[in-house]
Amino acid sequence: MEAAVKTDYRRSLDLARFLACFGIVWNHARAPYADIGYFALALFLMLTAFLAVGSFDRSGDQHGNRHFWLSRARRIALPWLFWCAVYRVIFEIVADERFEVLRDPMTFLIGPSIHLWFLPFVILMLPLIPILSLSIRTRRDLWVGAGVLFLVCVPMGILHADVGSAGWFRDVWLYHQPLPQWFFSIPLFLYGALAAIAHRLNQPMIAVGSAASVSVALFLYAPEFASVQMILVAVGFELLWRWRLVGTWPTLLAGAAFGIYLLHPAAMLVAYKAFGADVDRSFAAIFAFALCWALTLILQRLPVLRNFV
Repeated sequence: MEAAVKTDYRRSLDLARFLACFGIVWNHARAPYADIGYFALALFLMLTAFLAVGSFDRSGDQHGNRHFWLSRARRIALPWLFWCAVYRVIFEIVADERFEVLRDPMTFLIGPSIHLWFLPFVILMLPLIPILSLSIRTRRDLWVGAGVLFLVCVPMGILHADVGSAGWFRDVWLYHQPLPQWFFSIPLFLYGALAAIAHRLNQPMIAVGSAASVSVALFLYAPEFASVQMILVAVGFELLWRWRLVGTWPTLLAGAAFGIYLLHPAAMLVAYKAFGADVDRSFAAIFAFALCWALTLILQRLPVLRNFV
């Protein structure tokens, strides 16, 4: 077995999480160049898996994933259930349709707001983290993992390209939401895990090469921005990894990222209600981001509620 290289903490990754949140809000506001949201979400997904592998490796739980999964799933599930309740009340007030309990079983993978799909997605994907971390222990294993990544991710990327951007906002053909989101997200999540293991083995370029092969294949099939996200996020991450930020301020910013993501649908609703449906989308994005950032900082200082952001 090849010796593992312990990865040290990088403040630049904290800053990346915060900026990725801003990109997601910018995209959801449909501000100019909103497709930046593809890269923002890709980076968010990649970092989620990358940091999860590091957390698992540091935990020392090398015999199974039950404790790892339960502890992290609980941290995500409770906020998800809480915000599902909050958004259900909000939409009951502002929406025209009446709420029907269990009208659609797929809502268990989303919640009352489509933007909440990310949380159950991560809960369901977390069991893969120990499996991948324990299975890929050598350089040879890493090459095999890169090959499997290509075989899994190219078909998913093709499905995402066939569904198109419309699939993110409404059901398309047989692909019920959140399947279009999953077609895009599973490859980026898997790449994040592979990149973390590659860094542990001091072989990051193997992971980058796998990202390049996936992106080339997808771009040849569908020459569009979404097709090249894996190589963009791979290169972007490696640049961030080498950026030695000093100070605690990036970590403080990153501490608000989860809350910003959870609150931004409500903040967008406030923006449209306050300034009208024709509000400038750049202004709406900045307003919503600032509002949910401020609300997150407030909620983090309140008993009980701080557990949900």
